[in-house]
Amino acid sequence: MPISRLLRRWRGFTLIELLVVIAIIAILIGLLLPAVQKVREAAARMSCSNNLKQISLGTINCADTNEGKLPPSIGVYPGVMINAPQQSDGGTFLHILPYIEQDNLFKSSLVGAGVDDRNGYLPTYSQWTTKIQNAKVKAYICPSDPTQTDSRPARASYAVNGQIFKYNYAGWGGSTLLKYPANLSDGTANTIFYTDKLALCNTGNYPDNYWPDWGPIVSSNDEGDPTGPGFGPQFNVTVISGQGVCNGGLSSSPHTGGILVGLADGSVRNVGQGISSVTWWAALTPSGNEVLGSNW
Repeated sequence: MPISRLLRRWRGFTLIELLVVIAIIAILIGLLLPAVQKVREAAARMSCSNNLKQISLGTINCADTNEGKLPPSIGVYPGVMINAPQQSDGGTFLHILPYIEQDNLFKSSLVGAGVDDRNGYLPTYSQWTTKIQNAKVKAYICPSDPTQTDSRPARASYAVNGQIFKYNYAGWGGSTLLKYPANLSDGTANTIFYTDKLALCNTGNYPDNYWPDWGPIVSSNDEGDPTGPGFGPQFNVTVISGQGVCNGGLSSSPHTGGILVGLADGSVRNVGQGISSVTWWAALTPSGNEVLGSNW
């Protein structure tokens, strides 16, 4: 056979053949994307779980170091309703900084006499300092939280259980600091310390989760949040323009089908979407003598 006739048999792909190949590739990519997204979510959930574990264990260490006194949700620490030199003034996440390997950041917040009025103008580790207000603490940020942005520093993706962490300012009266584990008679493994909470919600008390102050508080009688067995966590929160459509006074999850909680024994639990509001409330209260439901 002449070489010229043999060469004519080799030709390029037709347009239809190219379209078929492109369609097959598109289908394969479509099948692969959900798997990639699941892997990413699993990795983000693991990172969040590790954060909550670090925060919970740091809080236990903090209490053990200070005669069992848990840090306040807002206030001075470790004194109880008193002003004293070298106390810290701010939210829970400020007080536990030295116990989550953030001692340098904590020490940078020290102000001299005549500055912090809430600690009687005495030398204080204060939330009212530039380094604290511009801090981005990795342990306080969940990669799954779509409302976290670089333009809004010092925001947490987690919440402080207001049934345990109380306010503590001299002259405010009422609440006082709980003791660990004495005031957790329901059991440390059955009591929530911390939960997921989006950094920015659009309604409720303290929708802006600004951690140096009272922002991360949820389910708090002190602060006027919704409380009781009728209020559960918020799942599958819609986010519009970087803001969650959620109540800032309640826990809110950035994860699919569940919410992460850091328990008072230092463990972390993924609570499924099927949990009842009654069981959730029982896990928030430290000494209500409730029995957690089977949906826990």
